[in-house]
Amino acid sequence: MALMPKLQPLAADVRVGESLDALYLTARERSEATELLRRLQRTVGVDAAQVSRSADGIRLAACGARDFDGTNQALDLAWSADAIRFVENRRRAATQFDRVLGQVRDIKAGGATYARTLIEDSTGLETLDDHQIVNVAAMTIPDAPGLCVFDEQGAGKTVTFIYAFDLLVARDEADCAIIVAPKSMIGEWPKDIQRFRGDLYRPALLTGAKREKHLALASGADIFITNFETAISFEDELRALMRARPGRTVLAIDESFFIKSLDAKRTRALRRLREWAGRAFVLCGTPAPNAPNDLVQQFNLVDFGLAFDGIDVPKDREEAAPVVQIAIEERGLFVRHLKSDVLPDLPAKSFQRFFVPMEAEQKRLYETALGDLLTDVENIDEAGFSRQITNFLARRAALLQICSNPAAFSPGYAETPAKLTVLDGLIEQLVEREGEKVVIWSFYTGSVTAIVNRYARYGAVRYDGQVTDVRVRQEAVSRFQQDDATRIFVANPAAAGAGLTLHRARFAIYESLSNQAAHYLQSLDRIHRRGQTRPVEYVVMLCDDSIEIGEYERLVRKERAAQDLLGDVVVSPMTRETFLSDIRAAATLLRRR
Repeated sequence: MALMPKLQPLAADVRVGESLDALYLTARERSEATELLRRLQRTVGVDAAQVSRSADGIRLAACGARDFDGTNQALDLAWSADAIRFVENRRRAATQFDRVLGQVRDIKAGGATYARTLIEDSTGLETLDDHQIVNVAAMTIPDAPGLCVFDEQGAGKTVTFIYAFDLLVARDEADCAIIVAPKSMIGEWPKDIQRFRGDLYRPALLTGAKREKHLALASGADIFITNFETAISFEDELRALMRARPGRTVLAIDESFFIKSLDAKRTRALRRLREWAGRAFVLCGTPAPNAPNDLVQQFNLVDFGLAFDGIDVPKDREEAAPVVQIAIEERGLFVRHLKSDVLPDLPAKSFQRFFVPMEAEQKRLYETALGDLLTDVENIDEAGFSRQITNFLARRAALLQICSNPAAFSPGYAETPAKLTVLDGLIEQLVEREGEKVVIWSFYTGSVTAIVNRYARYGAVRYDGQVTDVRVRQEAVSRFQQDDATRIFVANPAAAGAGLTLHRARFAIYESLSNQAAHYLQSLDRIHRRGQTRPVEYVVMLCDDSIEIGEYERLVRKERAAQDLLGDVVVSPMTRETFLSDIRAAATLLRRR
């Protein structure tokens, strides 16, 4: 029997794709590209379906890359440092994954009593609540890649991370941390680090001009805190810092719903940084505000894609929900605690909707804009609609802005918008008569400006995109929380919805709503969080017979869908509408008898 001819070595370069979803191999001799593909498809341990041609070379999917070295097919490979790290990370994580997953389950089942036995070497844990003890134990499992900490907003995820990092340092498993957070939150992290661990660690904020950021990076700090934008623009510098100490940096992503899309620059930058971190933690109370698919990249960042390895998540939201839910229940490294369970003494919250009739000119502008939009959409085919969808969405958004304040839509608009008139009555009652502080949420810059000017006599402060200085933003929060003369806090939920504590108020009024469910859900917890001692009330202002009503219902549906996805058992607060609906249903049954 003739022997198979010995394969001649084939030289190729190995690198990582920009989104870190695969390895790419390129034959150094272009004429050998087809042979390279053939050899990879025959490589032991690699499914041929994981190998494909691409414009960037021969693509080897991440799930097949962890067991690949190319030696059995006589491949002479030149590996980039990033490619070596890519394979090592996934190989190491896969080896430990089942054990770590089992330990996370045991810790959650065993509760704080069992968790304490695992972290007896930690100091200062008497500061933590039982659920935070559970979190720290799960976050510090030996040789674990990290954890998704999805505790509800206000349950204390920041302190959980601080103590987990402290324990990893004490065990000589970490040297430093990089925390990436929304701009509104980066100023709060140094305060909490100081509050819980004193001067043990030196934090540095990567903010300001480029020179200031370079100085912060060179400061020798133990914890670097920055925002998502800087994580992109300073990716090279941050990666250099981490590569100098491979595996010794802990990466934390605060409000991780920002990394839901693999195509987003921030997601790709953070995935590349994650490769050089020893552990990664994602912290978020609303990790899936818009769709089940939002969760996938957050888990991938932590476990190098193992939870969703081999799982095809449908693009359709309804079809994706059970697929994602099963994956995270069976394979997800995560903890989730609700405030209703871990903070049983936290006061109740209630909701009230104010249906506001529009003013005459406001109504005319709204009806005209709505009628024109309806006519244009009715008289266009599907292809034309697809071409003009951006324009149609902008016109739809304009309807919502008219409901708030038509001035930006119609420069000649002179009457007082209906919501401002109603707001006058609410402020008079709550602030003047009852002496309350009030948070007012508005999505539009012009509306925020009008509200701040209108209530300047109450010391109104603003927190939105127009306030770019972090120190000014922090001053606004401090004044509202500490200064009795500052009675009103006016904010855009896109800017101030995450991380802030505004519990000097027990009333929040929504003059207009963000178009993002995450912003709305995060904003709810600014006044309903640890430290609040009085029942919380939310007033949602909606223009009567307008598109706003449907928009609000959509946000509520998304909230419920996200709760179902994560397995939350939530009793919805009683509202006038739900109470009235129950009574009317009972009356209807009585009339039928």
